[in-house]
Amino acid sequence: MATTWKIGSREWNKEKKKVMMRATIDHPLQGVRDYTMKQTSASKDKKMKFSTSQPTALDPLSSVLDGPDPLSDLLGATDPLSEAAVSTSSRQVIEDTDDADNVVTKNKHSSWEQQRTCLLVKFTTTGTLTFTSSFLQPSDSAESRAVPSQRRVVKTQTAITERHRTQGMSGSERIRARLEQLDSLDEISGGTIREVGGLTQEEFTQRLIGLKQELIQSWQTDQRVKALKIAIQCVKLLSLSAPEHFYPHKFALVMEILECLGTLVCQRLRVKSKNDNSPISCSNDMKLEAQEIARNWFYKVASIRELLPRLYLEAALLPCYSLLNSQEGEQALARLSRMIRGIGDPLLAAYARMYVCKVGSEVAPNLTQYMSEGVEDFLQTLKQGLWPEGEADVNMGEDKDTLAARVLSPPLEWMMQCLAQRAPHHVLQSVLRQCEGGEGLGQNLLVAAVLITFPHQFIAQNAIALTHLIAGCSHPGKSQHELLCDLGRCVNQAAPSQHQQLPLLNAVWKFVTKIPDVKDYLTTAGIWLEFTAKHFTAVEVNTLLGDVLRHVGSDQSHELVHYPALLALVSTALTNSPDAQTLFTMNHFQGLLSVFQRDSVSTGDGVTRGVVEALLAHHPGDFTDPTLVQHLLTFCGALHDSFNALTTDDEKRQLSLLITSFIHQVNFGNDFEQQLDFYVSARAAFSNLDSVLVSLVQCVCQLAMATWGKVRGMHTGKTAAFVRACSAYCFITVPSLASPVTRLRLYLLSGSVALLNNCLGQGDACMKAAIREVLEVAGMQETITGSQSGEILCPIVANLASALIATPDPPDVSPPLYLLRGLTNAVRTYPWPKDTDLQAMMSISLLHALSAAAQDVLPYHIQSVEGNDALYGGDPLVKQEAEQLSSVLLQDILSHIKGLTGIQEKRSGPLIQGLFWCIITWSDLSQTPVMNLAVSVWALVKKHNSAQTVMQMKKAISKRAALLKDSRLIELVNQ
Repeated sequence: MATTWKIGSREWNKEKKKVMMRATIDHPLQGVRDYTMKQTSASKDKKMKFSTSQPTALDPLSSVLDGPDPLSDLLGATDPLSEAAVSTSSRQVIEDTDDADNVVTKNKHSSWEQQRTCLLVKFTTTGTLTFTSSFLQPSDSAESRAVPSQRRVVKTQTAITERHRTQGMSGSERIRARLEQLDSLDEISGGTIREVGGLTQEEFTQRLIGLKQELIQSWQTDQRVKALKIAIQCVKLLSLSAPEHFYPHKFALVMEILECLGTLVCQRLRVKSKNDNSPISCSNDMKLEAQEIARNWFYKVASIRELLPRLYLEAALLPCYSLLNSQEGEQALARLSRMIRGIGDPLLAAYARMYVCKVGSEVAPNLTQYMSEGVEDFLQTLKQGLWPEGEADVNMGEDKDTLAARVLSPPLEWMMQCLAQRAPHHVLQSVLRQCEGGEGLGQNLLVAAVLITFPHQFIAQNAIALTHLIAGCSHPGKSQHELLCDLGRCVNQAAPSQHQQLPLLNAVWKFVTKIPDVKDYLTTAGIWLEFTAKHFTAVEVNTLLGDVLRHVGSDQSHELVHYPALLALVSTALTNSPDAQTLFTMNHFQGLLSVFQRDSVSTGDGVTRGVVEALLAHHPGDFTDPTLVQHLLTFCGALHDSFNALTTDDEKRQLSLLITSFIHQVNFGNDFEQQLDFYVSARAAFSNLDSVLVSLVQCVCQLAMATWGKVRGMHTGKTAAFVRACSAYCFITVPSLASPVTRLRLYLLSGSVALLNNCLGQGDACMKAAIREVLEVAGMQETITGSQSGEILCPIVANLASALIATPDPPDVSPPLYLLRGLTNAVRTYPWPKDTDLQAMMSISLLHALSAAAQDVLPYHIQSVEGNDALYGGDPLVKQEAEQLSSVLLQDILSHIKGLTGIQEKRSGPLIQGLFWCIITWSDLSQTPVMNLAVSVWALVKKHNSAQTVMQMKKAISKRAALLKDSRLIELVNQ
């Protein structure tokens, strides 16, 4: 088979086919189904309805679809999550509307489980504790031997008789027998009370957990009295308040045991009454036995001599009153609330009221009188003295007042929460009046609890009055700035009336600006800045920011400490202001941005990213102010510098998109030099993000083309120097990218832009670099599959070869077609894998390019750039060089096709087809060897392709032969 390639001459004028325009009355997409959402007023659910038009011509794309378009179906289908959200939100709106005056939103309150968890986590101790119980196992005594003798006390008590056997007794006799067992609840049969000291918090907790397990085991073995005794002794642990900072933790542990006992009793009564509903509810068919058992339990509890165990146990069994009389249960609830007045220690009394309110809110949710009385009693106990038993235990340097506020806040906040959820508006007003008449620590804690638990709308209506109350809270406890923060969070959720907003802001800011500590000041100012941005103009926001700058300027350490808070202020002002665009013209806002320096901007808390997102989202249009651009460059540079080895790829991708968005929004208009300076600064700031560098190269190429458009391709000395600087920027930036494929594409882009701007030296350098990158891309083929490598490399090489057709040869090289010869050598010399057709496919593309480059008139030119056809003036040496290179490529292609045997033979079909089209398009068929080559390749086409493909190719060749009136093509068709 001949392997000599002869290039034929192309007649471009004959081959050009004019596009004929014709009028039409049909839209090309008319055949596509129209899916519309139609909803009738009577229907509650959205349904999809289809309307199909009858086109005169069938759309070829829609005809391949068998049935409706699946993407359109998904688009029109009802989203179940959205429906659920809508129904839930509408239901929530109805509930909120009905209870807006009396009920605070649920997200402001915590459940009992959350409150108990908070107590366990917040109140801990590192000191030693004492545990007293008669139910300690012998192993507990062995463990206590390691405790020094001066801290270990063992007391022996008189034993009581064993449990009476009640079989065969009447009801009254059984009750009397069981009450006899409660004469001495501190003892057990044959046991002693052990007091173990020197325990750590973990050891103390483990002993309580052990008692809980023993209580459950005693209940399962029908030892009800023993279970009750365990609960009593656990409650007795609450009679000792010291150490005060650990008392809430101990309270939470004991309440878990009490609730366990209450649950066991209720379950037993439910079984006795044969009522499966929970909680227990009265019914006419309840058996008298269940009522007798319930009364028996209350008799047992009433026989307890000490106040604290009797009160807690009756509170735990309050749900059992529903078996007897609900009204009696309500009376017991009020009685228990008044019984707490007998507890002299304010700490013990506060947590007892907390538990009573918890149980009462479940048993009698409509009662609030006992809660109001409990709040009044709480305030009265604080007036009598905080620590009646002497000096309070001080934990880790904490003074008495701070400790008192910390341990007394949870019970008061829980009582106020229960009250706010159920009490009408006038009761809440009465509590507010109590705040006005309070004093000292009680007033401080009460105001704090009101701000935390009462409805936002109620706080907003009384915001000015609460501001005056906060001003009067001078007693140590919750600090004034914390109270102002709580008030600010409430009014941010529910705004006061419009005529109260300005007086409220003026009243609050008088106290905010006097906060001595800068950190506390910035925290409070940030919350009230949100209120100002929501309800006032940018002028007021700018005034507040000016006060912030004065405070920060007076603190010399602001560069190291306060940057996160200041960044949060910027983000707050932007995201909450309805007129964020005006902020960018305010001097104090610009001054706040100018505070930040790149070396000390903090990014660890995510505030910097929030500021950048807010600036990009709220700034109108493009960034044209150089100062603002520099600020954003500083913030984005800090985000870039925050990357480390632990940064995930997804996080890098997100931040790269954010930075790229910022780069695209910077626009200095016709000041192209300043725009290029910005791109230079950005390249230095984001050198580790390849995706950002790619965007910068593309932006610089776009800038060069914008310059070309301004001068309409006729560069002056100044513009020519500028576009050369742009080309140099690209040529310097591209090598720093990690991906060879990306480098190859950008070199091709940069070279094309440089040639169009008549920068021949820069364009030639980019094209040479692109040819070198072909080998780099080929080197990475081992990491990807053959099909992927073909999809990546073959189109790029084809595009590069097409660009080289119009690229003139450098003036100091010979022979001609220097760049195409370099690309050909790169493709031929690389050791391609044997199982791929990459080299053959790229060789066919190069055959096209070499044949086009050897024409007397090139198929296309670059404006204002002379191609090789003008440089060489039809020199036959060009055609000779192209034919020599093409013959070598043809030999390689035929050798590769010949080597495809066996199962690999099916891969030769597309290659032979591509080679045949190249032959009939570019070769000189008047030459007998070339004609013979065409006939031989056509035989291979018929052998390795389907009959339909062969028929389509034959029709295309016939059309070309008729258009060009080429006798050789007609002869080939006939053969």
